[in-house]
Amino acid sequence: MKILSLIILSIGLQACVSYSFVDGSINAQTFSVAVFEEQAANAPAGYGAQFTDFLKDFMIGRTKLKLKNLDSDIQISGKITNYNTAPLSVQSNSESAALNRLTIGIAVTAINLIDDKESFEKTFSQFSDYDAGQDLSAVETELLDDINNKIAQDIVNKLSSNW
Repeated sequence: MKILSLIILSIGLQACVSYSFVDGSINAQTFSVAVFEEQAANAPAGYGAQFTDFLKDFMIGRTKLKLKNLDSDIQISGKITNYNTAPLSVQSNSESAALNRLTIGIAVTAINLIDDKESFEKTFSQFSDYDAGQDLSAVETELLDDINNKIAQDIVNKLSSNW
């Protein structure tokens, strides 16, 4: 009987919780993204423009917002501030690294012209690990796809969190 009561209580509490997915709480209809500046010394040439295009496509595909280059409700800009690869772990039988980590930091400014309380400035940082036996240039495209996806999701989450 106690188990049945706990199950009913659990279901009842879950029904009281309200969930908001991706852009349910973004107070805007349009967005624009300025080309991200490349300020990280190690970033590949053109990475700022590549991330800009990635973020636009990500937001078009995962939010209700429409891309509008002029007079948009949300204006996003930013800078690539960190692009660094470093050894992550050392193999036990030698002093060479088993894994390397590519870390990217991007400072983002989002101005919401509809509701200024939803504007923010924040640096987002994500990483992806790769086998130390591989050259970065051989896996960089795959790593960038992974990191870009994570950072774009972080930006959309921040836009929709309202806190």
